[in-house]
This record gives sequence, structure tokens and C-alpha cells, in this order.
Amino acid sequence: MFKRVLLGSTLLGLLLAVAPAEAQSGYRSAGGNNQLRARIGNFEPDGESEYWEDKFFDFTGSTESFEDVVVGIDFIHNLGPRFGVMLSSSGYETDTRQAYRDFEDFDGRDISHRTTFELATASIGLVWQLAGRTASIQPYIGAGGSYYDWTLEESGDFIDFDTRDLIVFTDTFFDDGTAFGSYFLAGLNIPLGDTISVFAEGRWDSASDDLSDDFEGLGEIDLGGMQISAGLAWSF
Repeated sequence: MFKRVLLGSTLLGLLLAVAPAEAQSGYRSAGGNNQLRARIGNFEPDGESEYWEDKFFDFTGSTESFEDVVVGIDFIHNLGPRFGVMLSSSGYETDTRQAYRDFEDFDGRDISHRTTFELATASIGLVWQLAGRTASIQPYIGAGGSYYDWTLEESGDFIDFDTRDLIVFTDTFFDDGTAFGSYFLAGLNIPLGDTISVFAEGRWDSASDDLSDDFEGLGEIDLGGMQISAGLAWSF
């Protein structure tokens, strides 16, 4: 949660820095050159890395088990009727129980742990309005680069495969890191008036990072995934 607050505060600072540029822009639309958007939706990791593949081979669950709510804010500064710059920030956190697929304890119960995965992003990109900003339905696409801040924790019961009797122990494993990647998005914006509109979009992130600390030697963790979200936008 702290990372979400930090990224959100950073983004708001960038908005305040960029907004004065409106006064110097040669383009001006009826609803204003700027748009502030709030969105909520669903994020599912791609799971296309050694860590995720090994995890779903050894433990119950799949990438669908890690689907959860994502929230975000965007700021768009329009440079023309079809073209703008977008700053974004989003946060996602999920927690799920996983158990060994092929092992149980002496009482026939699952040997399980909880996996918590948190991902916060800050990004900058370009947005193209395919039908222009005066259309009744406004399709758009966008792309850019992102900064990803992530944490991973597994806490519960595990098997020590280095022991002859496969001893079960309780522990917590943790790692975090940062990475850079890219994104692509496509969506529809529907104006409800000169200043208010609703929108829906899909966003695809691509990024990965090397695991270390308690997960040293387990390869890379895929940070990418797909977001489907909707929200409210205010033009000014």
C-alpha cells in the first residue's frame, strides 16, 4: 500500500508540473487540453517465466488464482485533436493459498502456504485518438514505458527436500525489486458532456525481473499481464 501512495504522490507532482504547459500550447479544445481519469478493473499476470511455471507445476493454482483488482489514475495532456501525452500510476495486490500437488502431511492434510504478490507501476506514453476528440464514441490506442515496483512473499508450510524424511517446516520467504518495461493499450471513451466522460480499456504490460534474496536461483519473475478496466474522466 505504501508503494501505491508513493507512486500516486509522484504522479500528482508530475501533473502539477505539466499542467502549466497548457497555457503555452497552440491547441485548445472545447473541453480543455487536459484529462484526469480514475479507473478500476481486473489484472491477471501472464505467468510466462521460470518462477511462475515452476510454481504452478509444484503447487495448486494457476494465473487465474492471482487475478485481482487493479486501480489507477491517468493524466492526459492533449497536443492536438488526435494526439496526447499520458502519465499513469496503478496498484495491484493479491493473496492466495497454494498447496503441494503431490504431497500431504502424515494426517492426510494439505501442506500449504499463502503467496502475496504486489505490483505498482508508474508510466509515460503517447495516446492516439483514432476518430478525433469530437466524435460521439472515441476509440483510442496508446503505448509507452513503465516503471514496475514489486514485492513477493510466500508464508506457511514447506517441505525440506534435502532431508531424508522430507521434513515439513514453517517459514516466510520474501523478495522485492524494480524493473522497467513497456505497455500497449486500446480503449473507448464516451463523452457525457463537454467535461465528463466514461471509458473502458484493455492494457497489456510486458516486464520481468531477476529473483534474489530468499528466492535466489529461481530465475526471473514475469511482471507482465493484462488489465481490463473502466472509469470516469474529467476534461479541463
